[in-house]
Amino acid sequence: MRTLLVALISLMPAIAAAQSFGTSASAEGAWDFSIGVIYQDSLSAGGQGSDMMANTENTSSLRVDSEIGFGANFTYNFTDHLALGLDIDWLNPDYKATLVPDDPLEEEILIDHELTQWNFRLKGTYSFLDGPLVPYVDLGYAWTNIDSNVIDGPPTTGCWWHPWWGYICENFYSTFSSTESGWGGGVGLRYHMVGGSFFKLSWNRWELESGGQSDDFTLESYRLEYGWRF
Repeated sequence: MRTLLVALISLMPAIAAAQSFGTSASAEGAWDFSIGVIYQDSLSAGGQGSDMMANTENTSSLRVDSEIGFGANFTYNFTDHLALGLDIDWLNPDYKATLVPDDPLEEEILIDHELTQWNFRLKGTYSFLDGPLVPYVDLGYAWTNIDSNVIDGPPTTGCWWHPWWGYICENFYSTFSSTESGWGGGVGLRYHMVGGSFFKLSWNRWELESGGQSDDFTLESYRLEYGWRF
């Protein structure tokens, strides 16, 4: 984060000089909509992958691989500098989990699978300049839903009459999932083009509060977005 902040500060003279290009129409009362590509960095928790438990043996652990996902953003601009928006992201990162039972005589359970991850992030945005090339910061609150895609119990059987195949019964399985809340934000650059479209590039960091004795998760990602103002 410090590296990116230093880079943005060093770019301020160039940003100021670039304000004669693009468009600088007022944003007050306008809506922004964007779609983007997300690169989320890998993360570890528990076991030897955790700073809190680095010296603790026989603890469960989780490692989530880095992943590319997709997202959308809806933002309302109260003024040229203040806005409120919502991010909706979707990713499918691979993960490896080691589950250590309380009974030392039982064997560890190893899981190598793929998560389904949804992020919902409500965030306020402050834009520093009025011109077409705008550095900005985000700060907000987040909810992340993670589905392990691993069955967590016996199936539920449902039966119905099919108009062509007759009476059909099928098993439905539930999987372990969890929704965690947290806070965070990001820093980025937004460039507005003639016609109302724009590009955004940002670095983001969000802390999810897992609760209990387990580690909190830190999600770091880069977002490249293309959007429209209307």
